[in-house]
This record gives sequence, C-alpha cells and structure tokens, in this order.
Amino acid sequence: MGEVVKAKELWKVYPDGTRALRGVSLSVERGEFVGIMGPSGSGKSTLLHLIGGLDRPSGGEVFLFGKDISLMDEDGLAEFRKRRVAYIFQFYYLLEDFSVLENLLLVAELLGVERAEEKAVEILDFLRLSHRLKHKPSQLSGGEQQRVAIGRALISEPALILADEPTGNIDWEEGRRIFELFRKLNEEKGITFVVATHNPDLREFFNRIVRLRDGEVVSD
Repeated sequence: MGEVVKAKELWKVYPDGTRALRGVSLSVERGEFVGIMGPSGSGKSTLLHLIGGLDRPSGGEVFLFGKDISLMDEDGLAEFRKRRVAYIFQFYYLLEDFSVLENLLLVAELLGVERAEEKAVEILDFLRLSHRLKHKPSQLSGGEQQRVAIGRALISEPALILADEPTGNIDWEEGRRIFELFRKLNEEKGITFVVATHNPDLREFFNRIVRLRDGEVVSD
C-alpha cells in the first residue's frame, strides 16, 4: 500500500499557552479513507493543518510521502505539496468575480497543469456542474459551491485530499452526496482522504476513524 502520512508525537502550543495537540501520532496508508472525529475544539483542524504542512508543530515530526517536511523551507514545501496534496475547507474560498470554470483554470495555471481547460470541463461534468460553467459563485447553491471547491482540489490530480468540515455549511442531504462523491473518488481514482468532521452520522463512510478529545487521541 505505502504510507502517505506519518505523524509522530505532534504537539501544537500557541503563544497564549493553549495546547491544541498533545502528542498525537497518526499513520495513513495509500488509498485509505480516514475520518478525524471529535467535538469542536478537540484539535481536528490543527492536526489537518500540521499533516498538510499548512502550519508547523511545536514538537514532533510529520512525514508526507516518506519525506520529513520539517526539513523543508516554505518554498520547498509548497513545491513538494502542489501536485500531491489538495485541501477542501468548510468555507469554499471561491473567487467571486470569476466563473466556475475560471476558478478551476486559475488554479490549473498556477500549478502548470497541461490540457487544463479540457480537464476542468471533464471534472465539472463529473461533479454534475457542466450546466454551471459560466456562472459566478454567488449564483450557486451551497452544495454547488462546495462541489466547485472539490473540483478546484481535483484539478491538480492529487494523491491526498485533506478536508476540514467539508459539509459544515450545507444541508444533510447535500452533505451526504458530497461524501458519496468522496467515496467514489477514493474507490475509483485511488485518492487518499483524511477528513475532519464532528458529525457522527458520517461514520459509515470511513474505513477508519481517529477520535480526538482535548488534543489527544482517544479510544471508543
């Protein structure tokens, strides 16, 4: 299978003394669909940020695809991640002045994706958004905006997707469809997923669940 993520004894202590993570270790194999679950404030988002290299731990080590990312400077880390790791957040962060298609193409241009428009159209068709290519984000429903955010993540053809409360701003039925889409991407394209959520109704989708409470891994 191969290890995609290996986190060893991660600590995150903020300047005010808050201990967001307290010695968390985590291993994720290629092709897994892992849920990070726990109440608000348990450290889920902090853990995702550390394993994805968006933030640095106060202590411990993170290996992505076998590489110790703590040894990389910011430019080197950004280059290393850009065609391997993609992020999906609770808030969509779409560019409001650009169309659905343009939101994907701008990312593709930054990443140097070949045949970008062809791939973007294919992805948006897969996401049931082919009728929305020229629409602006303000013209879309919450679920449609989240699917555009997923499309933006997919344009880089990542091996790993980190999703932080990706259904937090949409209703249950649309959220379920989003998770069914994640499972399809996991099973058909082999993308590894690590998804943080506090919603217990989503447990059935995961291969494995890591539970956090007060910055520590806990057993059921």
